[in-house]
Amino acid sequence: MKKTINYLIGLLMLVLIQACSSTAEHQSQANIKDSAIFGHYTYGHEVNSFRPCRTKQDFWVIGSNDILELMAKKYSALATKPYDEVFVEITGDFESKASDGFAMDYDGQIRVTKLVLMKKKHATDCE
Repeated sequence: MKKTINYLIGLLMLVLIQACSSTAEHQSQANIKDSAIFGHYTYGHEVNSFRPCRTKQDFWVIGSNDILELMAKKYSALATKPYDEVFVEITGDFESKASDGFAMDYDGQIRVTKLVLMKKKHATDCE
C-alpha cells in the first residue's frame, strides 16, 4: 500500500512538473506581442499551421479574412507540392489552445495581424 502511495505521489509530481514547463513555454510565447515572428507556414486541406523558428510547437493560424486569404494566395504561388512548408515573417499574438475543431490538435493558436514576408523554405531560414 505504501509503495502504491509513493508511486502515485511520484506520478503526480511528474505531471505537475510537465504542466509547469508547458505553461512557462506558452507564457514566454504569449509575451511576444506584435513583434516580428519568424517560422514556417503550412497550408492545405484542414491545415493552416505555423511553427516558429527553433521550436517544436505548431500553432493553428487565425486572423482576419483579409490576412488569411492573402496568406493562402501567396502560399499557393510558392508551394510546389501539397503541404509544403514556406518561410514567413509575421506579426501577431500567441493565443491559448483551441477547444474544438482542427485547431485543438495544435499547441495553441497564433492570431496573425500582418504578413511581412513569405518565401520558399531554405535550410538557413531560422539562422
